[in-house]
Amino acid sequence: MKNLKFTLFLFISTTILSCSDSEEPTFELSNTNIAATYYIDRISSEKIETATSSSGAVVNLSTTTSVGDSFDKINIVINSNGTYTASGGYRYVVTETPNGANSETSYKIIDFDASGTYQLNITDDTITFNEEAGNFIKGKFKINTFNQNSFTIEQEIVTFNNSNTITNNESIKLIRKE
Repeated sequence: MKNLKFTLFLFISTTILSCSDSEEPTFELSNTNIAATYYIDRISSEKIETATSSSGAVVNLSTTTSVGDSFDKINIVINSNGTYTASGGYRYVVTETPNGANSETSYKIIDFDASGTYQLNITDDTITFNEEAGNFIKGKFKINTFNQNSFTIEQEIVTFNNSNTITNNESIKLIRKE
């Protein structure tokens, strides 16, 4: 009877383990696979300004969040030869919150027409944009997700101004056009 229970237990365990979900095939990061025309699904940034007091305490001076919306006729064309073009427009909703004060919201209309080159680093999953004309995107971004339909990039820039530190985090999600 013990052998029957043991055999039944092994059969059930094997059946359960063999029914696991199969993984999707990996979409390799390469110039060929990233080449496409995209639109922006999401763009956001957060800027935090802090100051260090003489006693070493860090104080938050202000936080500014920006979220894009109303994306209009955006075309971002990434070519397999290492070049890109980007054009279109969107609205940026900017909310600034100084420490100890009420938030203030403003709106910016961003229109862009830019072009340049890019370099992929598949070892550390980054893409670096070098603008040659216009003003849209530049610098090194971490590629957080990459698949056949979209990719998300993030950038963190830290600058120092006397005892103040400004940390700016930006995130952009691009969706491949059909």
